[in-house]
Amino acid sequence: MNKEVVSLSVVYKNLFGRIKELIVNPKKEWELIFAERKSTNDVLAQFTLPLLGLYTTIVFVGYLFSHQELNFEAALKEAVFTFSSHFFGLYVCYYLLVRVLNAFKLGVDKTIIFQLAAYSSGVVYITGSLTAMVSETIVIGSIINFYLVYLLWLAFGVITQVAKEQRVWVTVMSGIMLLVTPMLIYRLFVYISNLTL
Repeated sequence: MNKEVVSLSVVYKNLFGRIKELIVNPKKEWELIFAERKSTNDVLAQFTLPLLGLYTTIVFVGYLFSHQELNFEAALKEAVFTFSSHFFGLYVCYYLLVRVLNAFKLGVDKTIIFQLAAYSSGVVYITGSLTAMVSETIVIGSIINFYLVYLLWLAFGVITQVAKEQRVWVTVMSGIMLLVTPMLIYRLFVYISNLTL
């Protein structure tokens, strides 16, 4: 099967278009996302990795210039921890979401679960980028992160016909996982790196 080669500018144009629609018209955008039935690799290549790459670059540059001395090694370490914690966090959340949705007997396809985790996590990457550029926005960024829970609420309404109480529990559990897991993995990386010093 031949894959069409897409330029980086087209990837970012599509990516920012998708982000805009998830903000402006999220319910309709979820319907489009789930109808596309993109593979995990396509979601990674067209959304997660470009957005996470941009986030990591901003973290690197922001860390480099926000400290009095230009410490390239510390900035690189911060960028690697950021990328790794969010990338591995996405897969840990995906694994946990599969288990949670199976426990609730919702019968959601694994491809859709990955889309749900990946596109919702975009909120965290964007607010993280904003915070890395302007550290004074950390409180605003933390508040905006909760938009992820609203996105999940809408997504579960699109993919499943479940009772409202069950939908609340699934949304809250998923939101906590997607917000907390990358932070815990980041803290683990920092702890391990401090042990090796």
